[in-house]
Amino acid sequence: MKTSNPFDATEKSRIYHTLAQMSSSFSSIVRYCEDLQQAGVLAPRYKRLFQAFTMEVQSELNHQILEAVDKIELADWGRFGRIRERWEKYLKGEDAKKPH
Repeated sequence: MKTSNPFDATEKSRIYHTLAQMSSSFSSIVRYCEDLQQAGVLAPRYKRLFQAFTMEVQSELNHQILEAVDKIELADWGRFGRIRERWEKYLKGEDAKKPH
């Protein structure tokens, strides 16, 4: 994950969009297993097994991705919070220098 430009909202948006698409794809796999079982070409036992494997992989991916994104969000929250705090001080007249 790129962290060289912490202000890149486009990159963060792309990450969240990709995560949503990936989650939708995993959901589709689970549904397709159900469809195949109902069509009689996948035994119920294997349907449940493959659905569980799919959900396990999804959970592990989500965990890895969200752990990394959490660090970025916390850093951005602090960084942007400091900018807001400087602006508030300026507006209150507590800081003569206008923040940039």
